[in-house]
Formats: sequence, structure tokens, C-alpha cells
Amino acid sequence: MSLPWTNSESDSAATGSPLSDRVLLAGVLALTALLYLPTLNYKFVYDDQGQIVDNALVHAWRFVPEYFQSHVWHYLYPNALGNYYRPLNVLWFRINDALFGLTPMGWHASAVALHLLATALAFLIVRRVTDRPLVAAVAALLFGIHPTRHEVVAWVSGTTESLLAVLFLFGFLAYLASRERRTIGWMCVSCFFYAASLLAKETAIVLPALVLTHAFLYGVRRVQSAPLWPWQRFYQAAARASVYIPIAILYLVIRIHVLHGFSRTQSRASVSTLLLTMPSVLFFYLKQWLVPIRMTLFYNVEFRTRWDLLHVALPLGALAAAAAALWWFRRKLGTREMTFALAAMVLPLLPVLYLSVFPAGELVHDRYTYLPGLGAALLVGLALQPLYRGHLVFGLPQRLVLVMLPVVLALSYSTANASSYWVNEFNLFQHAERMAPENILARNNYAIQLAHHGDQGTGIAMLQKLVDERPDFFLANYNLGRLLYEVNLLGAAQHYLQVARSLVPDMPDTYAQLGLVSMRAGRLDEAVQNFRYGAALRPRDPTLHFALGVALAATGDCALARSEFSSVLFLDPAFTHAQEQMDKCGGASKGPGSTTGVAPSDQSSPPLSRVARPPIVPVKGP
Repeated sequence: MSLPWTNSESDSAATGSPLSDRVLLAGVLALTALLYLPTLNYKFVYDDQGQIVDNALVHAWRFVPEYFQSHVWHYLYPNALGNYYRPLNVLWFRINDALFGLTPMGWHASAVALHLLATALAFLIVRRVTDRPLVAAVAALLFGIHPTRHEVVAWVSGTTESLLAVLFLFGFLAYLASRERRTIGWMCVSCFFYAASLLAKETAIVLPALVLTHAFLYGVRRVQSAPLWPWQRFYQAAARASVYIPIAILYLVIRIHVLHGFSRTQSRASVSTLLLTMPSVLFFYLKQWLVPIRMTLFYNVEFRTRWDLLHVALPLGALAAAAAALWWFRRKLGTREMTFALAAMVLPLLPVLYLSVFPAGELVHDRYTYLPGLGAALLVGLALQPLYRGHLVFGLPQRLVLVMLPVVLALSYSTANASSYWVNEFNLFQHAERMAPENILARNNYAIQLAHHGDQGTGIAMLQKLVDERPDFFLANYNLGRLLYEVNLLGAAQHYLQVARSLVPDMPDTYAQLGLVSMRAGRLDEAVQNFRYGAALRPRDPTLHFALGVALAATGDCALARSEFSSVLFLDPAFTHAQEQMDKCGGASKGPGSTTGVAPSDQSSPPLSRVARPPIVPVKGP
């Protein structure tokens, strides 16, 4: 049934022989793949270190059951309460580790492949929803090459978003198939992918709402036998969407059980602060889609506690203007198609508007626009419909080619530029600090990179300034203590590490670093105590057991030292230094007072606390 509020334009208005769906899709995927080809040579960066490289749970199949019994960062922070129940995300890492080990190229290749699959699904969904191949091709092309994808494709840990999108879109595509044939079978398939997408990332909870919207707009059947009143359409749509509700309830029960609660706030923001901040957050996402330049990992978007022109009034005005423009052109776009596109854009964005779960410096990220980008891309595809008619050039409308060519070139350049900074951590954080000089995480991480590349003086000065401005910022105190230890200012190092410990008492890394300070100062018993406490807080970390073993061996207690080295080898059989230290320590019969020990040294110290390791709740998410 054709509704009066539907745009009935067709791509068939073009004259000549148009390209087939397969050729259009192949072209979109080829261009997208070519754009991200350089990422195959990138390294592991940022959360990759804690989530993958140092995560013993990812390196063995025997730990898979634990993925479903704990939060994502359980390995690093087993005693912390997390917000991220994403077992399939961790399982995806395990599969990649089994295939590629710790060779970054394989991981990056799988990230690109996952993005290509999501792009193909975007094409298929828009093709079914609009029944117009050029709208689908334009939408899929924008979905694939838009610069806001840089975090998801160029960063291995960013595949959380693309994995979610693939499972989510498969679920929605199966629902669309159920409108044509084998309703029960396809809805079972859709429910399966809905459950899987929830286990990949909690944002998938909105799929029933998107199905409800589509079923109301288009009907539960592709061909309706008779016109229906709006209330009848809504009743049928609600009935179709309700099949997902038991899965959502079961997921929430499991999530609350595993995480000991639904979620936890990290920012003590009042309701008025959240309301005043929302315009700048929404405007940020609108700007990132329409003017995708100066892309980076961090941005200067902070909580707003009072009304002001620049951060509240002007963003509100811009959002109102965008809403007015959509309303004005709704008939040209097709009211039904536009409404669905808006739902596909807004619904997946709603979870990231729960701003209280974000720490300072993390209110917005480009990766949060990944799945909502389907709706935004569809809106652009609908807006360009007048260009789909006329003379064909290489199977495409000439006017469309003339308009899209500079757009694609500009977007491709911006995407390549944004992605290029993910090549290594120094480039990533240097660029982030330049683009967002007020962001505390960008400043903290860049200071550490400067120190790691030999400019310790500048790094220490940056962290000292950050601590002066934000004395309650755990990472700044902790990393300042680390750098002061590296330049052998042990007293100052211990001071800032103790401040960090007081801010976050259950952080294992702080005790590990305090243990290193104690060892260098010759306080071996104190070092043993700190290392032991750190290992108790993170029992699956082989580096902490190794550090404890080294300290015990230095005191002459070889029996306990060998026990710690054995724990290291159980957790990570490839940890060759543990076996070497065990051999140096001698037989298991040696105990306290033995003269055979391992002298403490920086070379034997564990590789503790990478720059990207966040305090308690990870920076990646929500």
C-alpha cells in the first residue's frame, strides 16, 4: 500500500542502463577497503595494551567461561565494579588472538573486515527499506567512508562498535526478511542476533524500539491486504516488537547479577548540569557528521553548570535550525523514510547521552556515532534524490557523480588523515593534545609519551601543572610518580604515588609502582608488601607475580619466590624471564636467609601500568 506521506520517487527515472546492486555494493566496499588499507601496518595502541596485549584471559580458551561471568575489565580490576558486560566483545578478541597471536596486522585486518561487513549490511537494509538502489549505495558509501569511523576501524579496541553494529544490523535485516516470508523462522533468527548484539554491547537494547518504529511506519507485512488505522498499525507493530522483550529482560537480569547493579555513575552531575550540558553534546555529534574536520580521540566538551551563549544557547539554536530544516523538507525527503532515518540515528545514540557514566574528559567520542551513522547516512541519501535522474555516466546519474565526487574526495581525505594518527601512541596522543589542549586525558597521555621518547623534563612539567590544576586527578598523580621514579627522585615519586593511592585505594598498579620505589630505595620488606597487595588485587596479572617473586628472591626467600614464578608461568607460559629468575633462585628448598637471590634491577622489573590504563572504570565505552 502506497501512503500519501511516502516519497514515491524511483531511481528508474534515470535514462540508460544503471549499475546493478552487486556492482554498486562492490564499488562501495572496494573504496572503503582502499581507504583503510594503511591501517594494516598500525600498532596496538591505548586500550589495546590492557584489553589485549597484557590480558592473560584473552590468550587462552580455558578462560572463555569467565567472559560471561565478569565485566570487560575484570582482568585488570577484578575487585572493581564495572559498567561493561560485553562477553562477546572479549570472545572476539580471543578469536583474533587464536588466529593472529599478538601480530597487529591480523587484528587490524579483522577490524577492516568487520567494518566492511557492517557497510554491506547498511546497504542491504537501506535497499530493502527504500527499494531504491542509489539511495542504498549513497547511504552505504557515507556509512563506510565517513571520518567519524576512524576510531572504530583504525583502533583494534574500537571493534566493540563494529561488532555491535554487525550483530545489530543482522538482527534488523532478519526482521525485514520476516515481513516477506517465513515469519516465525526469520524472527527467531532476528532474536538470536539481538541476544548476541546485547552481549557485544549494551547499546543494542534499542533494537525493539527500531523494529517498532519501522513496523508502525511500513507495516508488519511488506504488502498489506487492506489499509489500517494508525492505532491498528501501532498494535501490530507493538506485537511484533514484543517478541524481543523476554530476551531484553533476561539480559538485564544477567547483567545486573554479574555487575552487581545496572550501571554506576562516574560524574556527580546534578540534573541541571546534565540538562545544560546536553545541547553542546548533541551539537557536537551534529557537527561531527556535517563538518567532519579536526577529528581526534579527545575533545574539549565538558559539563556545563550554568547557562551561557557559546555552550548552551548557540548549540540549542543550531539544533533547532536542523530540526526546522528537516520539517520543512520532510515531504521532499519522504516523511516515512525520514522518520525511520531519524529513529535509526537517534535511538542508538540515546545510551551515550546518559552522561553521568562518563568520567571527566570522556563525554563525547566519534565512535559513538558508528551505529547511529546509518540513519544519518540514509538522510543524506534521501536528500540527494533529485540527483538520481537524468543522463548516466558509467552507469551512474551524471549530476550525482558531479556532486558526490568532491564530497567523497573530501571525506576520504579527512578519514585518511584522522586514521593516520592511530599508527602509534605518540602520534595519537600528540595529535589529541593539540586538538583538545584542555582535555585532561589528552594532556596526561601526551606527557607520558614525551617522557617515553626521552623528553622526561617536559613530561614531568606537564603532569605537575595538571596535578596543580586538578589535585584530585588520579592518573596525573600516579603518572607523575612513575616519571619521578624513572629519574630517580624517589621521595617525590613516593609522595605522588601515595596521593594516587589515597584517591583510588584499590588500584593494583599504584602498589606495584610503590613496590618498585621501595626496591630501588633498598626497603625490600616494604617492596614485598606492596607487590603482594597489588598481586592480591589483580591475581591474574603475571607481571605482578613476577615483581613479587623478584622482591622475595632479593630477600633470600627462594621458596616463596619460586612459587610466584610458577604462578607467572601458569598464567603466561611465554614469560621467559620467570623461568630464568626461577633458575637463578636455585632449588625449592632454599628459604629465608638463603644467599642465592635475585638482585633488584630495573631490567627485571615488570612492565607496569601502560599509559592508556584507566583508573577503575575504563575510558572505552560505555
